Amino acid sequence: MHDRPAASQDFRQRLADWIHDDPDGAVIAVGCFVLGISAFSGSASHILRVGAYPTVHVTNWLVWTVAGSLEALAALATWELRHRSGIRKMLPGLIFGVSIAFIILANLAAADASSWAARLPWAQAYAVVPPLSFLSIAALLETRSWGRRQQPHPQRSGRVRHRPGGAMDGRDTTTRGGHDRALTPKPPAKPSDPTAQPGELRRDAVARWVREGRDWQSMVRAGQSIFEVGATTIKRDIRRARSAAERLDDEADRGATGP
Repeated sequence: MHDRPAASQDFRQRLADWIHDDPDGAVIAVGCFVLGISAFSGSASHILRVGAYPTVHVTNWLVWTVAGSLEALAALATWELRHRSGIRKMLPGLIFGVSIAFIILANLAAADASSWAARLPWAQAYAVVPPLSFLSIAALLETRSWGRRQQPHPQRSGRVRHRPGGAMDGRDTTTRGGHDRALTPKPPAKPSDPTAQPGELRRDAVARWVREGRDWQSMVRAGQSIFEVGATTIKRDIRRARSAAERLDDEADRGATGP
């Protein structure tokens, strides 16, 4: 009970830091959220209209197992595509394509009840969408770890793990969700890319790379290879490190020009 105010304050601080560090990203995120909700509502209403056709007759709560679920499934598949590589992209790509095809055809059928799209077997389609959506989500979750080296479970302390003798084991052990995971640093993708020192946290490594003047692409490439995180996470860390470096430079300039 007493942890809720602290958690709320921590969330507000994180939100303020994110807006301060990446104002362009914050504006884009708000715009995408508003446009996404608007488009989601419109598409779902069209699927509701098709479900009300006499030849389909899927109404009440059953229609909501179709309306909106495919949009959410397509968004989830897109998220998985961004975080997978190689053959592991095949399943989310297939789910995304089928979901988009259903959504487009349903919207075309809703536009004109006498069109060719409206004559498709929608009653059968509405019957199989809920179980297929469930199986698709289960398959996405089950295949997330395919082709990925198993890692130790992250500690909740959010600090670098130490061996009993006191030496660091070189693993980054902060929790997930924007923080560092428990990973053993690997060699960079290219010999010229920056490297991580043993026991160095991901954000500390990125901050050091920024101070060393490394270029953007090499930092993103090295961060993905060494710490096994997505490009979005590394780019966010780079922006934060650059913003912190700029603030330090500004403070140093003000100190140099001050009385």
